[in-house]
Amino acid sequence: MSQFKLFDNLPATLAQISIEPVAIVASVLAVAGIAMAGRVVSGRESPAVAFAAGMGGFVTIGTLVGVAGLDLRLALAALLLVAVVRAWRDRRDLSAWRRLCGPVLLMLLPLLLLLSGRQGSEWDEFSHWLHAFRYLAVNHVLPGGPGVPVMDSCCAAYPYAWPMVGMAAMSLSGFSEAVPALLNTLLLGLFATLLLDLADEDRRGGTITLPVAAIAALAATLASPTFVAKLAFSAYADVLTAFMASILLLTGESVAGDDGEREGAWSRALSFGLAAAALMAAKPGNAALFGCALGGAMVLSLRNHGWRGLLRPHWLAMVAPPLVCLLVWRWHVSRYLQGQEMVFLPFEKWHVAQIGQILLAMLDVAVNKGGHFLLGFVMVGLGLLGLVRNRGRLDRLCAMAGMMFVGYNLFLLMTYVTVFGDYEALHAASFWRYNTHIGLALMLPAAILGARLLRHLARRFAWTGVAGWGVVGFLVVGPVILATQIRFDADPMKVFLRRSLAEAATLMPPGAKAVVIDPFGSGVSAMFATYEWSGRARLDSFQSAFNSEMPRAWLARQQAEWAFVASGQSRLGLLPETAAQLMRREGTEWVTVRQFPYPGNRVPESWP
Repeated sequence: MSQFKLFDNLPATLAQISIEPVAIVASVLAVAGIAMAGRVVSGRESPAVAFAAGMGGFVTIGTLVGVAGLDLRLALAALLLVAVVRAWRDRRDLSAWRRLCGPVLLMLLPLLLLLSGRQGSEWDEFSHWLHAFRYLAVNHVLPGGPGVPVMDSCCAAYPYAWPMVGMAAMSLSGFSEAVPALLNTLLLGLFATLLLDLADEDRRGGTITLPVAAIAALAATLASPTFVAKLAFSAYADVLTAFMASILLLTGESVAGDDGEREGAWSRALSFGLAAAALMAAKPGNAALFGCALGGAMVLSLRNHGWRGLLRPHWLAMVAPPLVCLLVWRWHVSRYLQGQEMVFLPFEKWHVAQIGQILLAMLDVAVNKGGHFLLGFVMVGLGLLGLVRNRGRLDRLCAMAGMMFVGYNLFLLMTYVTVFGDYEALHAASFWRYNTHIGLALMLPAAILGARLLRHLARRFAWTGVAGWGVVGFLVVGPVILATQIRFDADPMKVFLRRSLAEAATLMPPGAKAVVIDPFGSGVSAMFATYEWSGRARLDSFQSAFNSEMPRAWLARQQAEWAFVASGQSRLGLLPETAAQLMRREGTEWVTVRQFPYPGNRVPESWP
């Protein structure tokens, strides 16, 4: 999008935006409560580590409670009790957390306000994530068990760590589609506090000024090599995955780097284990990230302590929580949700002969996304050097980051060979998106190096202070200027389709089978339909631009009694072309029940 187009659309975008402070407060309290509960394990460690540990504990208990068929609010009540007791006990010892979190939260407040009224708009939000958030917020049980409602999702076998955190916030605010994006933003804020903590190598613990907090917040968001607005400001779990992977790298280095006798070794090991449980329960496939972090920690431990390092009892605390969470959920899936997950291809369909083509496709993506991959290769080089000389924390973090970068990309290559279909494998589908999962982890050692550079510049050049306040100004004003890129859900056609589909649901009888005809669109209108029609009508099939069959012939083959025409009216002989239409089958004919005029009563220039 050109800068002129961006600013042309800005007034219309801002006019659609509403501010919902209740959603912000609920999200902040949920994150704070989970972090406070995590202090039981992490102690005075950073709030980011405490949140990871607290979420891991909450998710593990929630999974056990949910698989047992019990109300998930029991786990939420346990979390609340632990958080309140810990907050009261540590009430005089929270100054370090306030020092870190206060300025960062203040810098992110304009962004949070802009996101607080957000609505879902992206494909995967409606194929699974928003279904899962709404299901837990409304029903307070895990899907699949006996006597519980069916969830209209493509991926009901996904674990439910991320929606459980959403449920914690929505227990205060009520259901809100903005909460996941707010939680993602707060996680990036916690990551910014982690960067500040790493940058403070001398452990001076001084006041965090607004310019320093702004630089950390910018580094965690827009300036991050793997920051993608549509992943961060949506219900997707990619930010959560990246955040937990960074915590595993940090705590894994801490456990492997000590002598096993230092105070807090067990708490760091258990923090790793609980963060791993949260990671494994966020998305299928995250076991690979856990394996990379655990393997890296074991290599470091072997380097530091020899074979005895691999026999330390701390490994049990690092492995037990994720295994418990994984095995319990796998049992539930095998019993109730089989067939709703990704599986390996038969051996004869593996893409072994095409490995060269797959590698070329991966390389093409790497060249186009040079910032992240350049940082990754730098970490591989520094990691090899660090593994050899092992002089301190920076060397160990570089070694861990390099091993994670190599290991995770080897895992992705394996999945393209053994799991994905022909087109996805040969085009390295979503290779960039998957690499965002390790982006924050690579930034941990980079933060130490970056802080050294900034301190050097600050000593030599007076203008750095002015530049810092410039970053503050950008974080205050920037969200408004970039509103069209942040509030992409305000796209007029997406708003129109959701409202029209929701109204169409009220016109169809309960249990009706319907199709969506959208030959000019990507098919996202059909994903909207699964969500807006849930509990009322059932989406039987849909046609999009990826189906070249003529709509009239396609519709004649369908068994549904209702059809929502989002585009392509002329191909069906329908008038006017400036309105979507809901039709009902009457014998061999289709009759229009309701017309929904497009925005501005004109045919859109582009289709979502």
